[in-house]
Amino acid sequence: MFDDLAALNERPAPFSVYTADTLWTDPHISARMLDFHLDPESDLASRRPASIEAIVDWMDRRFGFGDAAVCDLGCGPGLYAARMAQRGARVTGIDFSSRSIGYARDAARKAGLSMAFEQADYLEAELPPEQDLVCLIYGDLCALSPAQRERLYGKVRRSLKRGGHFVFDVSSVAQFRQRQEQVSYGRRLMDGFWAPGDYFGFLSVFLYGDRNIALDRYLIVEPHRSREIFNWLQYFDPDSIAAELADNGFSIEQVVDVLTGGPLGSSPDEFAVIARL
Repeated sequence: MFDDLAALNERPAPFSVYTADTLWTDPHISARMLDFHLDPESDLASRRPASIEAIVDWMDRRFGFGDAAVCDLGCGPGLYAARMAQRGARVTGIDFSSRSIGYARDAARKAGLSMAFEQADYLEAELPPEQDLVCLIYGDLCALSPAQRERLYGKVRRSLKRGGHFVFDVSSVAQFRQRQEQVSYGRRLMDGFWAPGDYFGFLSVFLYGDRNIALDRYLIVEPHRSREIFNWLQYFDPDSIAAELADNGFSIEQVVDVLTGGPLGSSPDEFAVIARL
């Protein structure tokens, strides 16, 4: 146990260990994630319904969903995708979680919406061609390593029509500056999020100030096993994301407020990026 706790407090190289699939494939954790997605009073996995409506509203005004081909990457239970389809978009949703995709399919069927959903890792799956819009909502890009982001950009390029748009949101450097390194511990840490039975949870938060990267490193100790979860988060400013996109064949059309699609404030938290080929 001492060795496990000593390792927990070691600072790994950025994105050197990747365990994001645990959140979507573990039966208990994926169920808790879906609960958070569907909780109308929580912003922990999806934004609240009013915020989702506001985002879909400005995207519809900007791009026009009527008969547009839209690919929603990391669509989760389809909260954005369904609203886009209701406005006339031909939507394909892709998500790693079989639980979330199952919910999205069932909800679309009950609502009478014709939508395509695929349970897949969008970094590995072939994305649908000739898309007017590819979107990646709720900061998914920030959890990817530079190599993974480069892979994603290539897939999005091949998926979009010439002149099509790639829209995503990211966490800001201003948010990174508000974070602090810390160590914490608790029995059934995060109110039982990590396992159905009893466990002890340990968390070490590491900040990489020269690269605007944060790591939440968890050690979960159950009676029969111990496991670690590495949650990485890359933070951006408009200049850094513009440079990365330019290196990957995109240009930024505009950087906007996530909820309104309007101009950014002076010290934005998260922000949305409208990019095109």
